[in-house]
Amino acid sequence: MRRTPQSPQSRRRWPRPRTVVTALLTLSLVGVIVLAAGFAIGYQAVRRDNLGQLDFATPLVVPPLLEPETDEEGRQAFDLRLRAGASELLPGTRTVTWGVNGDHLGPTLRMRRGDHVAVRVTNELSEASSLHWHGMRVPARMDGGPHQEVRPGGVWIPEWTVRQPAATLWYHPHPHGRTAEHVYRVSPA
Repeated sequence: MRRTPQSPQSRRRWPRPRTVVTALLTLSLVGVIVLAAGFAIGYQAVRRDNLGQLDFATPLVVPPLLEPETDEEGRQAFDLRLRAGASELLPGTRTVTWGVNGDHLGPTLRMRRGDHVAVRVTNELSEASSLHWHGMRVPARMDGGPHQEVRPGGVWIPEWTVRQPAATLWYHPHPHGRTAEHVYRVSPA
């Protein structure tokens, strides 16, 4: 039996897989753009400031400036003590907190480019902790990450020369697996 060729009009052609994938990706991209535009339009309609709408009763606590002492080696020396305390974060409610040189947070440290800095970190807490210089360009062995915990009663003295442009940075505890808890460490007194 001989087959008769079909005319191009009567032959059914399926699109190539690449064409199907391209079409689906294009439709997906269009869908994402439409959704993003919808969110952007909805966001535009939301009030973005609360000026005069909120009553703040608790003043913002700004950490005090800790002036360094120049030690016998000419280093700018800071003395930091990790310790427990109590803070009134909400009026009338005392909360057990952990801080540096105080009940909560830590003092502001001011350094200048070219300063040779030494920070004496003494752990007066009941468990190991650390201090990490967030954003400061320091040698890895001075970084204060999880690999450099200071045991209770222990002392660690990192030192470095400041070699970076002016910046607002911060430092925080960074013990392995417990960083957040050591940063927000609050519990009812």
